[in-house]
Amino acid sequence: MGRPFTILTDHKSIRELMTQVIQTLEQHYYLSKLLGYDYSIQYKSGITNVVANALLRAHSPVEELLFLSIPQLDFLNDIKQSLEANLEFQQLTKSIQDSPTAHPDHTLYNGLILFKGRIWLNSDNPSIPSLLLEHHATPLGGHLGVAKTTHRIESIFFWSSLKRDVKRFIKECVTCQQNKNIHRRPSGLLQPLPASANVWEDLSMDFITHLPLSHGFTVILVVVDRYSKGVHLGALPTGFTAFNVATLFMKIICKLHGFPKSIASDRDPIFVSNFWRELFRLSGTRLRLSIAYHP
Repeated sequence: MGRPFTILTDHKSIRELMTQVIQTLEQHYYLSKLLGYDYSIQYKSGITNVVANALLRAHSPVEELLFLSIPQLDFLNDIKQSLEANLEFQQLTKSIQDSPTAHPDHTLYNGLILFKGRIWLNSDNPSIPSLLLEHHATPLGGHLGVAKTTHRIESIFFWSSLKRDVKRFIKECVTCQQNKNIHRRPSGLLQPLPASANVWEDLSMDFITHLPLSHGFTVILVVVDRYSKGVHLGALPTGFTAFNVATLFMKIICKLHGFPKSIASDRDPIFVSNFWRELFRLSGTRLRLSIAYHP
């Protein structure tokens, strides 16, 4: 800047660079960078422009320095150290060494246990959080879903609670919770049930399951009157059928209050239809009963 200089080129068109019509945005951009310099452009044929050609065709010297770079996987060494101090790993290793036929899917390789060709880990191994982070939350992991993340980890590693740990890790991933949409159909508008006019005419029915065994029963049938909020309870066995429910319903409801006008339940529609058929069969009459399914 501030000194005149000469540009030698073997392109004749560049000689008219400052006098030609500027047509493209690229020309405007690059010519604006030359403004303020004091220079002149001279044409020099490629045959005579030996200095520039020599720079373009420069050969590397005979002496060369070559080196080979090999990555060192310290992560596997950390896994080996954590497994050596684990009692479960020691017991399984001894069991495989003593009776290999009892463990056909397990093999010992370089201080590790391979389960169907994958590295075996104990469920509380300290390296598991790093594996989950690497296969899900890094740019290479790409914050994939549960199935894809599980598939990528299962191709290399194995531990008993792998799927459960992946599901919990993704559920607690802040990035996924903030940026991923919920791929479910909208719930729609609320559709409330019509108000009841009299007691024990409009009922709701549900079940309490997985209770401790008592006199052969593990399920409680709960029938609520939607008008008075009165409740009747009945006991059912684990493998109850629609016939058992209809019989119990006749005993605790119909015998005391008569047949209702409507029943609301969150059970499967097929089960509700079976209950409706069994109830009509037990009553021996044709009733006008409305059974609604509400989740």
